[in-house]
Amino acid sequence: MITTRTIQIIAGVAGLGALTLGLLFWIANIDLLNIHMLLGLIVALSLLVMSIIAVSTSGMRIWGIVGILYAVIVPIFGLRQATLLIGDLHWIIQVLHMLVGIGAIVLTGIMGTRYLARKQAKASPITAPQ
Repeated sequence: MITTRTIQIIAGVAGLGALTLGLLFWIANIDLLNIHMLLGLIVALSLLVMSIIAVSTSGMRIWGIVGILYAVIVPIFGLRQATLLIGDLHWIIQVLHMLVGIGAIVLTGIMGTRYLARKQAKASPITAPQ
């Protein structure tokens, strides 16, 4: 249970850092893309680890499969987004890139919370009134 909480924290901190650096690049042209990409990779790996935990937990297998697929899509889209829809409409790709990253953070949090709830429910079974 400590592992899932730690993964959630890592994904949240790395995601906040990646979001901040991405917005700084987008708005102020501050070029820290290597650090942004490293933090994005950490988010994707955190999602992947959480998804593997979910796949190995009964009742969460679908969440785990979706998370694994999403964890693969995040870095691919991040690396390819600079070449998509170049021109005046590139802002649409930038917004989608940001939303995909936020989605990875949220998905990691949701799976971690569901996993913790399952484990706590299993640890303290409800007793019937006598």
